[in-house]
Amino acid sequence: MMKRLLLMLVLAALCAGGYAQGLKDIRINEVLVDNRSSYVDDHGNHEGWIELHNTGYSNVNIGGAYLTVRRGDLTRTYRIPKNDSRTLIPPQGYVIFFADSSSNRGTFHTNFVLDETGYLAFMDQGRNVVDSVVYDVTAQLPDVSIGWAEDTGTGAEAFGPLAGITPMQANETEEKMPAAEKFRLRDPSGVVMAITAMSVVFSALILLFFFFKNIGRLMIRATTKKEETAAATVPNAAKSAVKPERELVGEEIAAIAIALRRYEEDMHDIESHILTINRVARAYSPWSSKIYGLNNQPIRK
Repeated sequence: MMKRLLLMLVLAALCAGGYAQGLKDIRINEVLVDNRSSYVDDHGNHEGWIELHNTGYSNVNIGGAYLTVRRGDLTRTYRIPKNDSRTLIPPQGYVIFFADSSSNRGTFHTNFVLDETGYLAFMDQGRNVVDSVVYDVTAQLPDVSIGWAEDTGTGAEAFGPLAGITPMQANETEEKMPAAEKFRLRDPSGVVMAITAMSVVFSALILLFFFFKNIGRLMIRATTKKEETAAATVPNAAKSAVKPERELVGEEIAAIAIALRRYEEDMHDIESHILTINRVARAYSPWSSKIYGLNNQPIRK
């Protein structure tokens, strides 16, 4: 029984730790205090709203967490219901709560309004502050929200007035100029671009030259080392048995040629080149001999 209880406590601690770790990715992204004609809730009313943003890359369930506003000693806290699948914020996702002091209208309606205070906080189940912002109610303009945006001067993010409202999306309201366009404005003639391109090309060619040159040297050294290693492994007796070939001198070549000539002459008989033609004494024709035979009379008995 004791072991089972300890196991349950460990599992509960791990679940709570994982839940808290996920809630650390949630931040208050945008707040609109005076909503007169911009974004409406599911009942068609213009109410102040709070946008939460999941900055992480995993789903985060904010059910059971808290939204709170405070002014001096007065604090109003809204506990987000647990049993609502819509409280699961996807990676880089957003969710909006309407501060209309009407929590009976649904999960995304709080029990406070934003004009009660200038301090807003998002807390986990243990009421530990995950993210908080401070704003001045009197400085809020109608239909102008405040939120996190990049400071054009420093490039860092800062929480302050936005150019417009951006519910359920990033707070970048101004179109950024592409880097190519900025470079074109700085170098309208293209001289810097040409010099930069040629420098890059020639630098690459020089690097390739030295690379292949060193590769060739390394390959030659490796081949020489292998040959030296192979020569060192051959026994001395084998080295002495291998004699270098000697080149033939002129006299030896002449002697070999004469021997081959005599060998070819011995293989053929000596024949006479004189032709003798004898004339026939009388002409002979096979047809005349047959005629002579036909003139002979048969022998009668």
